[in-house]
Amino acid sequence: MLISICRLCLQKKELCKSHVYPEYMYTNCYNDKHSFIEFNAGKNRFNKTRRKGTYQHLLCSKCEGIIQKYEDYAKSILYGEVKPYIKQNMKQYINRNYEYNKFKLFSLSLLWRASISSHEIFVNAFLGKYEDELRKILLNGRETPVNEFPVYIIQMLIKNELANSVFMEICQSKVKIGGKTIYQFIVDGILFSIGTGSLSIRAFNTEPSVSLHYLRVDVDKLSEVSQFVDVYSKLKNQGKFSEYETYNK
Repeated sequence: MLISICRLCLQKKELCKSHVYPEYMYTNCYNDKHSFIEFNAGKNRFNKTRRKGTYQHLLCSKCEGIIQKYEDYAKSILYGEVKPYIKQNMKQYINRNYEYNKFKLFSLSLLWRASISSHEIFVNAFLGKYEDELRKILLNGRETPVNEFPVYIIQMLIKNELANSVFMEICQSKVKIGGKTIYQFIVDGILFSIGTGSLSIRAFNTEPSVSLHYLRVDVDKLSEVSQFVDVYSKLKNQGKFSEYETYNK
């Protein structure tokens, strides 16, 4: 039992072992030994085999319940609809009848939890002044405008198959208009791109995936997404990605 400050409500309470990413997003990763590969493209560093998703003592049970509501809703959409639809049709998924606020809060919770985590794989997720802003949004379930912390989502493919079980570290980039930071990360083959603060829609080529009008999940090949080509190439050149291909035969 660990008594400390809950990172969401900021109250001193008994803390749970909180997953940074939901446990269900690792389901596609597990082999028959209930383990998965964590990729590392660093020179002289190795992929790691883990038996459980990344977690640490972060939240009290009440706040776990708050995040759980967002997670449960997103699971019903991503795993009940998005992945099956794209697997069958190999094209963009659009849902015009979904709960915007719940799904966006889930997306923002992924980035926020990565930011407050001390695990080395999330070192590039530090949000600075936006960390506490996101904390308040998540705690209060506040609905944010579409262009405030805009969210873009792409289901990645490898050889015309869903890139299930692929996780890649958070990367940062700057948008040309406004100079804000965009955080990008892949969880179970799903690429999330989340902007910080309020951003002009002109900073992007299209409306955010998570909008008031619809939820849109685009489709692209992992090897062609510029932000991850370098990481992907390093893994391939070092023979590290072959572990993934062996896992998924």
